[in-house]
Amino acid sequence: MSRFVIILTPLILLFSTAFVSAQKATILNITRVAAKSPDFEVGSGIKEPKSERKDWIQIDVSFKISSDSREDFIEAVEFRFFVLPKSAQPKYKKLYTATINHVDLLQGETLHSSVFLSPNSLARIYGKGKKPNPRDLMVAVEVHSGDIIGGDATDSKSSRWWQNKEAPTDTSMLRPKSKTPFAYLWYDSYAETRD
Repeated sequence: MSRFVIILTPLILLFSTAFVSAQKATILNITRVAAKSPDFEVGSGIKEPKSERKDWIQIDVSFKISSDSREDFIEAVEFRFFVLPKSAQPKYKKLYTATINHVDLLQGETLHSSVFLSPNSLARIYGKGKKPNPRDLMVAVEVHSGDIIGGDATDSKSSRWWQNKEAPTDTSMLRPKSKTPFAYLWYDSYAETRD
């Protein structure tokens, strides 16, 4: 009996790895744009404080997922964002990172994933009162599903600057769309997230 199990185990592993589907993420575009805080009308009966709408920066990635599987949906992928401001204050010249987990992705559909830098994060990075310039941000994105299945960068792809192990990093500044006032805007264009 034990000999049968020993022989059968490698065969099961061989067949199970043969049926693992190959996935691919194609990055269509990476955009960096400045946006004002959205202004919503709410009928609450409470007098709302009015203030100046502040500047955010959105980093948006459009992409498609494909697989050799016959299933219409990919269960989950992980987006890793890497953002490096070129002209940050010396104390804040760091590699800013965030990980977004997307679920239930329809194969072949153009979807979006995004992260934001808040007004206060921008004030810390560049200095209070300075107008942020989205073009100042170097951005790289890697898409993982176990292994890396896609990615792209806006600047110096060949140097792979986002993989510099000696660069100081910060995971506190980039926010997923779901944690911003933009959360409910253009909802159907964005891949679902697991928060």
